[in-house]
Amino acid sequence: MNEETNQPKAVDLTGKVKGKIELPSIDVKKYIGMKAKIDLIEEMEGQYGYFIKVSTEILDVLQDIKDKENQPVKVRASRIFGLSKDAEGNLGWADSTKLGAFLNKMGVEHYAELAQREVVVQTTTSTKDNKDYLTFN
Repeated sequence: MNEETNQPKAVDLTGKVKGKIELPSIDVKKYIGMKAKIDLIEEMEGQYGYFIKVSTEILDVLQDIKDKENQPVKVRASRIFGLSKDAEGNLGWADSTKLGAFLNKMGVEHYAELAQREVVVQTTTSTKDNKDYLTFN
């Protein structure tokens, strides 16, 4: 990537590309059923609008698998909840939304109150890549 223009640049990978490789994977089965406390609540904006990402405390640190910054991978369970706008442009949620149902289940009025609440770790399978990811209900 050309840092000045933020555009792709041509490179020579002769002798560097080996072909098919084995990527590390994480067996998430051992985390299913664990109890964990909610540790992070991040307010975000994406392609489809505003949302929050709710994550548990770190469940495990995998020293043998590195992230993009070459640091050990920290395993957490997380869940994303969309926010909606009403007719006046206010951001929020309705009881009928996934966030509303989750807040009711957890016995809180606002997602900011979720910190340190305990959840049970589960998995969900992504329809995009058919991989299992850690989440909670």
